[in-house]
Amino acid sequence: MKNHKKPLLAIFILPFVLYSCSVTKPLAPAKTEVDIPKLVQPVSNVEVPVTVDLKNYFVQAENAAPTKYADNQQQCEGISYAYTFTRTPFAITGSNNIVNLKFTGSYGFTASYCAKCASLLGSAPRCLVPTISAQCGVGNEPPRRMEISYQSTINVTPDFHLQSKTVLYPAPNPIDRCNVFMGNIDVTDKLIQYISNPLNDLGKQVDAKIAAYNVKPMIEQLWKNLASETKIGDVGYLSINPQTVRLSSFNLSGSLLNFSVGLSAKPVVTTVSTPPPPKPLPNLTTYTPANGFSIYLDLLENYDHLTNIVNQQVVGQKADVAGKEFIVDNTKVYGIGKQIVMQVDFKGSSTGTIYLVGTPTYNTVTHELSFPDLTFDLQTKAWMLKVAKWMFDKKITDMIRQKATYNFTQFIKDSKTRLQTELSRDMGNGIRSDVAIQELDIQDIYPTSEKLIIRTLSTGQIKVKVVM
Repeated sequence: MKNHKKPLLAIFILPFVLYSCSVTKPLAPAKTEVDIPKLVQPVSNVEVPVTVDLKNYFVQAENAAPTKYADNQQQCEGISYAYTFTRTPFAITGSNNIVNLKFTGSYGFTASYCAKCASLLGSAPRCLVPTISAQCGVGNEPPRRMEISYQSTINVTPDFHLQSKTVLYPAPNPIDRCNVFMGNIDVTDKLIQYISNPLNDLGKQVDAKIAAYNVKPMIEQLWKNLASETKIGDVGYLSINPQTVRLSSFNLSGSLLNFSVGLSAKPVVTTVSTPPPPKPLPNLTTYTPANGFSIYLDLLENYDHLTNIVNQQVVGQKADVAGKEFIVDNTKVYGIGKQIVMQVDFKGSSTGTIYLVGTPTYNTVTHELSFPDLTFDLQTKAWMLKVAKWMFDKKITDMIRQKATYNFTQFIKDSKTRLQTELSRDMGNGIRSDVAIQELDIQDIYPTSEKLIIRTLSTGQIKVKVVM
């Protein structure tokens, strides 16, 4: 009976021996975790251009002042007059922090002149010489025109209010002068003197309306929104974390007041929601120009996507080694510690699975991720030396290393678009932010067991439109 059992046992064991010689199944590399360096954000100088339309304030000043002026002065000796003056609405221009207000006035007057008056025998004073009379721009004559200009210089006070100083400048300019002289007095010049007081009052109305504009609520709202937490898709939560605030000088374009709110900030990105405590708006600091923001962001890329990309480039690749054929059938990529693992299922002269390990290396010029030190894992090497020594050849690792690359160009482009969309938003109270990501550069790549952490440095501009 014993002699019969031995052949049967040999027949039973032989397939497993042959299978073990043709199939390589080393143990997978053990997963380890490493601490990812914490983000240390640079101080960002955020320049927030703001546009405020002051037209309503000028319109209010116009509405608070009359559009028609009339006065008269009657006396026996000297000039007696009566005039009317009607103005058009403001035309508004401006540059730097100076607003130019201009309108055209239509005027007409009647005047008389008596060189000498006296009372005779207790009667009312009478002109002793013939009275000279004249008129201009009244009756059948078309009104004469006069150009009136104001210059308003606008600044901001320490308590965030606008402050203006509006004066008649240059002097009123008669477009159609009335060439009337009475007693060597130019009646048109005299009329300008008469209307200067009400015109100066109009300038004071402008200053009063401008002074009513308080920049602080808008700055506070901006500060509050930038200091609050923002969800950025699956990246995490962003807090701009502003530190100081400053205002630039003003620049006017028509009625649009343009200036910049400068913020020094230390943006923070967290993976869990940690809303920062409210921080009151600080006093203004000295303005220094800045150019946009800089912020580190950790973007995440899952291994399924990376695996698909690698498979597109590696699956089907062949290597002839010592008369035998090695064909890549499938791969799977995941992370261990500071390296990635590439599980390679192969076929050809043998079938099975091997594991390669490598360190992610990123080329900032080509935006390409590669694994230049990709090599067989120690467990795989041990199995090869036992059962498939022919595969322990650099032809296989060289072939996979050259093909197993991942270009991040599209990833960077998509990430920029996504961040711009998510950071551009309505901020409340008529304030809207528009974020332009100018550069998004990959600084480092950290493999974890679940995802690839891609540390990026983003630079850009925040533009804020405020119309109030």
